[in-house]
Amino acid sequence: MQLLLAIVQDEDADLLCKRLNAQGFRITRLPTVGGFLARGNVTLLMGVEDEQVDEVLGTIRATCHTRRSFINPMPLGTEPVHLALAAPAMPLEVLVGGATVFAIPVKRFERIQGATTPAATVSPSAGPAGQPETSTPTTTEAAPMNLMLVVVQNEDADPVTQALLQAGHRVTRINTAGAFLRRGNVTLLIGVEEGKVDEVLGLIRDNCRLRLEESPLAAGMPMYSATVFVLDASRHIRI
Repeated sequence: MQLLLAIVQDEDADLLCKRLNAQGFRITRLPTVGGFLARGNVTLLMGVEDEQVDEVLGTIRATCHTRRSFINPMPLGTEPVHLALAAPAMPLEVLVGGATVFAIPVKRFERIQGATTPAATVSPSAGPAGQPETSTPTTTEAAPMNLMLVVVQNEDADPVTQALLQAGHRVTRINTAGAFLRRGNVTLLIGVEEGKVDEVLGLIRDNCRLRLEESPLAAGMPMYSATVFVLDASRHIRI
C-alpha cells in the first residue's frame, strides 16, 4: 500500500474528489496555502494499493490543469519612492495549477470500527499527565520510530487525543475533512516507537465509538471510526 499526498489547486479539488470517490477511493482533505503566491490549495491524503497508484495518477492528471496567472513583481508599498513615482511595473505571468503528488510506502494499514465497550482507563507510561518535560540545551537524536497518521471522526478526536497524551505519547492535531460529504474530521500525527504501535492502536480502538452504519461511499461497507497509516521514519530528531 502507498499513502498518496496530492497537492492540487482549489479549482480542481472538488471535481477530483468526486471522480476519485466514484472509483472507490477514500480521501481526507486538508486546506493548505502555497508558499509562492500564497493562494489557497488543497492537500489530499489517500491510501492506495500499489497496483492502483497509476489509476489514481491518471485521474489526477486528467482533472488537474495548469493555468496562467499574473502577479505584481513588487508588492504594493515595498518599492522605493523613486520607482513608485515612475511608470508601474508590468505584471509577471506565471504558470500555476496542476498537481504535486508524493507516494509514501505504508508499513502498516488499519481501519478501526471502534470499541464495543466504554473507553478504557489509561495508565500513564511516561510519567504523570501534565508533568513538565525535561528539556536539554542540545539537539538529541532518538531511537528509530514510526510515524502514525490517524484520521478519526470529530466526536472521537478528544477522547483519543486525551488517552494518547495520558499514556505519554506526543500528538499533533490537524483539522481536516472527508472528501465525500465534506464532514469535518481530525488527522493526528504521532511519533511511536516500534514496540508501542499495538499499544497506540489499542488506545485508538478503545476510545472510538463503535460504528456499524453503512458508508455513503459504498453501501454495505461499515463507517470506520479511524483510518491508520504506519510509516517508517528514517530519522527522529528533537531540537
